[in-house]
Amino acid sequence: MFFGTQYYRPPFPGSSDWDKDLRLIADTGFNIVKLWAVWSWIERKPGEFYFGDLDQLVYKCRSIGLKVVLNLIPEGAPYWLERLHPDARYCSHDGQRLGFSGAANIPSGGWPGLCRDKPDVETLANGFLATVAGRYADEEAVIGFDVWNEPHIDPAFDYPDQLFCYCDYSRGKFAEWMKRKYGTIETVNVSWHRAYAEWEDMKAPIRFGTYPDMIDWRRFWVENHADWLSSRVRAVKEAAPGKIAMTHVPFSGYLGQCGEGGLGQTLSDEFLLADRVEHFGLTSFPKWLMGNDYVQHLMNVELVAAASEGKPFWQTELQSGGGLWGIEGNPVALPEEIRLWNWNAIAGGAKGVLYWQWRPEPSGLESPGFGLTALDGGPSERTLAAGEIAKKLLAEKGFHGAARLVPANGIYVSRNADLFAFAAGRGEKLYAQGLYGVYRSAYAAGIPVRFIHGDHLATAASEGLNTLYVSASFSLSLEETEELARFAASGGTLVLEACAGMYDEQGTIRGRSLVHELFGLEALEVSIEDRVDWEWTDAHETIRAATGARYRQEMMGTAERIEVTGHYADGSPAVCRTRHGEGEVVWVGTLPSVAVSRFEDPGARTFIAANFSDRAYPGFRVERISDRLVYRLFAAEHGRYLAAVNHGEQPGTIRFQSEDGDWETLIVPPKDGIIHDLRG
Repeated sequence: MFFGTQYYRPPFPGSSDWDKDLRLIADTGFNIVKLWAVWSWIERKPGEFYFGDLDQLVYKCRSIGLKVVLNLIPEGAPYWLERLHPDARYCSHDGQRLGFSGAANIPSGGWPGLCRDKPDVETLANGFLATVAGRYADEEAVIGFDVWNEPHIDPAFDYPDQLFCYCDYSRGKFAEWMKRKYGTIETVNVSWHRAYAEWEDMKAPIRFGTYPDMIDWRRFWVENHADWLSSRVRAVKEAAPGKIAMTHVPFSGYLGQCGEGGLGQTLSDEFLLADRVEHFGLTSFPKWLMGNDYVQHLMNVELVAAASEGKPFWQTELQSGGGLWGIEGNPVALPEEIRLWNWNAIAGGAKGVLYWQWRPEPSGLESPGFGLTALDGGPSERTLAAGEIAKKLLAEKGFHGAARLVPANGIYVSRNADLFAFAAGRGEKLYAQGLYGVYRSAYAAGIPVRFIHGDHLATAASEGLNTLYVSASFSLSLEETEELARFAASGGTLVLEACAGMYDEQGTIRGRSLVHELFGLEALEVSIEDRVDWEWTDAHETIRAATGARYRQEMMGTAERIEVTGHYADGSPAVCRTRHGEGEVVWVGTLPSVAVSRFEDPGARTFIAANFSDRAYPGFRVERISDRLVYRLFAAEHGRYLAAVNHGEQPGTIRFQSEDGDWETLIVPPKDGIIHDLRG
């Protein structure tokens, strides 16, 4: 395992501090640092490279036993690049072209770089990546290269109301993508509901209003983004084949940095990106950007870890100080928060934790925030807390190779549902709230869950998935609906919220949706209400009241095999069950997941949790668990481990029985976590 910190982002900190800083980093208990290699700082004139600072820093790290990850930053591009290729500047939907400037996270300027869809720009950028990788290919201290710092379309954060990129090269690439997908302009006309005469008539959409064109435009871009990452990986691996190629996303694209979605705007699709690298990671600033919501942070961790699919997963950037930008600033992290964020990462399966960052920045919009140390570089109470947990976890040698065991309960994640929500007037917030509401409900009930993406659904049942909850997924592809039905037919429990699969993946309403097919009904009417009152009967025949959000869907008609277990206030069916093959399908005609997020409705939360199994892991039974206590199981070479995290203010307990053994009770200190060897 690796514990460490981001240290150098040129030109800070200055060289006079390097020796004492690096020695304190090692003495704190860390074993790795991250150093930035910024294109504008290194290739100051075409073909002339400066490596003086990185060479010294890498040498100093090696001499005291610190490993190094080099963060490669072509987004801080040399200014000569813009002069030579002005036609590749990022272009927004309204025609604004972005010149180079400073940025909050690139003090040396050159942001946002140029669009890689121009081949000459891609060649030059990859040349920079290969030059850096080749220089340190045989350096034992350097374990790998982070080939893309937080993959996203770079202007997206600073220009949240604009879409990118509409330069000639990106639009031309989109046209070729459309030709491969559709073959003929007549096929495009059918899908987009248009009447184009020639391919030249088709354009990338510049406003919201019709679904199919915007869905295709963003689908092209998330795939194009993943291809950009593959190009970077190839450049680095050809130059340094023995080193790790990694990247880390700024957040889960499906949940978003602040829990409001982000895939359609930033294009950070972790489930596409993770497939292109050897190690994968995540940035998290929980106190600054997540309202200090431990659940939202843990959910980001588990979503991105799920995308990693067994590859080593890192908490590659973790907040360590205050959050900025600007003069107002944000509260500084407390030691117990540092500790809990670490435990969240470990429970999610992280094999590395790197703080952002060691010293506070001395200038710019991130000054004086984010430092793990005091302003003068000396240790703070946060430094001591970070060192304590690093030493504790690095001492757990048997746990280091452990892999997360996957729970039997799943939350469905759909690229099609998310992109449709974005196309529907930037509605990703509703989809993200649906995902969060399901996760929050399982968390409140102490039930482990995992995320199942549509890309991986076909294999989920064979991996022990028993229950799958599908929230706020209005758009699903035919393949998705078939796989979801197949999951239920093979013996699983499938839970569908209102309007699941009502639209196809191009945003057109189906004649018969997934709910029609599974329940054998002819019509499903929909109305819109802010709050939807309903009630349901639980397994103990107790009638419980609940609230739904926005959508109220009604089943029309009857079928003998349907069991009605919930009703709206007017007595019409709100929850129905039916057998499907060897399994079961549950339909609820509103969005309880969104009601949990928006209204914190306890009835909706209880309903969601009741659909999951409290026997999340085979051979492991939990009798009692405290509120705000999370547990996950891991398998190592010589047995299994339990990781437990207590987000509460009081000691938490979990009483469990493992492998038909004796009942055990563990006590977890407040705002802390433990690793427990289940072999006793």
